[in-house]
Amino acid sequence: MSAELVTQDGISEVSSLLIPLHEKQLILPNVTVAEIIPYRSPTVMSGHANWLLGQLEWRNIDIPVISYELLSGAAMPPIEGARLAVVNGTGNNSALPFFAILIQGIPKLTHVKEDDIVTVEAMHSGPYDQMAVSLFDEQAMIPDLEMIENELLRHIG
Repeated sequence: MSAELVTQDGISEVSSLLIPLHEKQLILPNVTVAEIIPYRSPTVMSGHANWLLGQLEWRNIDIPVISYELLSGAAMPPIEGARLAVVNGTGNNSALPFFAILIQGIPKLTHVKEDDIVTVEAMHSGPYDQMAVSLFDEQAMIPDLEMIENELLRHIG
């Protein structure tokens, strides 16, 4: 899925969301996120990894719900005040059109130009973090959505 480019004064920028997790934040192009919904307990899928919290019905389809922190080897984040970011699948597999990530708080819309992003070394980089970046004096991780999707497909078929 391509990011939405907005050209202003000849400079391309991507509408993006800074998505708060418990101890870090992700940054994703706005078009990657289908919807932010209030947290509701997913139906547990027995026999799966602990990071796969279950599945829930969203817009008449069942979608898997993951904890990015657990997937990355960190502790389970708090559920109180949590929300779910419904993420569009990469389109590589029609069996997984969407999945949800447990998030903390409300994402912040930002417009990112290439010059705004500075790659940084991250102390708490996980296996599913594609890159750590600093933008507008904030640090965020760019997740490897294809890798996450492949891991999900290994567990749910």
